[in-house]
Amino acid sequence: MQSRALVKERAARNLLLLIDGVKSEEQLLAGLAGVSHDDFIALESLGLIAPAATGSAVRSGGGASSRPASPPRAEQAPLDYGQFTAMLTKLISQELGLRGFVLTLAVEKASTIDEIQAVAQRVLAQIGERKGEAAAAAARRALYGA
Repeated sequence: MQSRALVKERAARNLLLLIDGVKSEEQLLAGLAGVSHDDFIALESLGLIAPAATGSAVRSGGGASSRPASPPRAEQAPLDYGQFTAMLTKLISQELGLRGFVLTLAVEKASTIDEIQAVAQRVLAQIGERKGEAAAAAARRALYGA
């Protein structure tokens, strides 16, 4: 939430939510309207993002395709708040598309863990209604692990 005070523009905040270390800068630029290379530089100068561990290879797209788009989370550590909100936003986009727009706004508006958990439960319920329980279970695993 502190990043909201640092990053005023909505497009740059959306970019911050989508940066996952897997997608290259080019992929992110292609997927978001109103974002430029300067936004990456600004976020990096604020200390909100850093180059991936593999250096500039991920940034240039060299290592992005070798990793799975959605790795299984069962053996990973729990997501922190930023990772959780980014994953939740990604799930809304992938599973609900434009029908999840209101939920995307709710994620952005949420400022406490309780609020984001409530939004997550709404997202999982809507995924279950629209895509079935199997899709909801997969989304639940992506957010919470096992």
